[in-house]
Amino acid sequence: MRVFTLSVLLLLMAVPAAAHGYQPVFEPGDCPFPASGLDVSCGTLIVPEDRDNPDDAQVELAVAIIPAANDSPEPDPIIYLEGGPGGSGLYAAQDFQTHPLRQNRDLILLDQRGTGFSVPSLNCFEMEDFEYDGDPLADCFDRLLNDGVDLDQYNSADSAADVNDLRIALGYDQVNLWGISYGTRLALTVMRDHPDGLRAVVIDSVFPPEVNSVESGVNDTLNAFGYLFEQCAADSTCSSAYPNLEQDFLDVIDGFNNNPPVFEYDDGFEVYELELYGDDIAGALFQTLYNSTAIPMLPLGITLLATAQDEFDLQDGYDIMQGFYTPESWNGEFEDGPESVFESDQVFDYIDQVGDISDSEGMYSSVECAEEIPFNDLDAAFDVADANAPEELLEWLYISAETPVFDCDIWFVEPLPGVENERVQSDIPTLLISGGFDPVTPPSYGDSALEGLSNGQHVVFPFGGHSETGTEGCAADLAAAFVDEPGAAVDASCVPQTIDFYVE
Repeated sequence: MRVFTLSVLLLLMAVPAAAHGYQPVFEPGDCPFPASGLDVSCGTLIVPEDRDNPDDAQVELAVAIIPAANDSPEPDPIIYLEGGPGGSGLYAAQDFQTHPLRQNRDLILLDQRGTGFSVPSLNCFEMEDFEYDGDPLADCFDRLLNDGVDLDQYNSADSAADVNDLRIALGYDQVNLWGISYGTRLALTVMRDHPDGLRAVVIDSVFPPEVNSVESGVNDTLNAFGYLFEQCAADSTCSSAYPNLEQDFLDVIDGFNNNPPVFEYDDGFEVYELELYGDDIAGALFQTLYNSTAIPMLPLGITLLATAQDEFDLQDGYDIMQGFYTPESWNGEFEDGPESVFESDQVFDYIDQVGDISDSEGMYSSVECAEEIPFNDLDAAFDVADANAPEELLEWLYISAETPVFDCDIWFVEPLPGVENERVQSDIPTLLISGGFDPVTPPSYGDSALEGLSNGQHVVFPFGGHSETGTEGCAADLAAAFVDEPGAAVDASCVPQTIDFYVE
């Protein structure tokens, strides 16, 4: 494991006082997760919770630095911004050890305020207990308020200031940003509010502020589902094997909602009785369209459920719809990756205190209820559903649209100004990446953001899902090449132009 050198420490000592009446502080320290065998150093960024009152409460943001694989790294690191909102950046510490984006530059992982190992944590462990007796979201809100957390300070603008303070505290003149999903929204906010320290930006699965996700989300979902059915119909092998795929899917939704099958389900940990509703299948399809490696299995999963004669077909079909199988794993060729660093007593002890660190529900709610939901019209979303959705999907679409809106009646934070609903204008070199199957941040979102980015390039993976740069492959290679030469046109010849649907 590398340690902080004397030159880095001298840089930290030379950081000038910030103009806001406080100085961001970075304190090197032990990693909050098991780091044995990993090339990583850790520390904590300390900044005010409320920058208008810098002498009051502080937040401590967990940071992990993966040094460049190259022994002569470039001077401008890459700061990774996790999605969510509410995801943990440090949770990916092991996965990024061999990522192309750390080849020539240090890769800095940040647990944004309210998330992961950062303190305070806005994780709602009440929502993670299926047997919790009470209103979990309301009880989490009350608990955090009673703990003195100012929930109005947990939003994209505050997190963007944290990113800039991290750059300052580490002594860098310039950094590069890499954001995925909500991390793209945060990256765009940094570009808007703190552009001077940015050299280049990669945003994958773009969620720009000008998009009203509740209103547009209905059509985004329907378009993603329809795209799957269209691509199968256009493929002679897939259409021959699954000639009535869309109708089979709608029949499963309708039939299972009206008469849900009950069977013994083995989730790999325990066997329990499962009552499977059609809306569960719709939600599973939505989530699995994130995963480009599992998408080729979906026609088979739908068909197994539509023609199920026994519990084996039900379990296999449901597992496929949840993305548990890929064509490789279905044929018995899949090899498990390395054991996660988070499967350890040290992290389990932490989880016992604050709950599942991978997803902070409170941070999600604070961001959504301050800067997204106030600009959306739920009735407009219902109108879109009524006009465009098959009857079998209406109830699921209604619930999907209204849940975050109604949650904000419980999780009350002050709405932010209208700038949080406006397209970001910037000339910073930016690479945008989208997946054609992505049901939550479709390519149209990237197109919208691109309108404000005069030095932007948008690459669409027609058969990709969500977060294509998250794993090694074409998208990650494109991102690395772009950061090396932000002014050059991206060579997207590696982008797959076909999809091979799995057929038994």
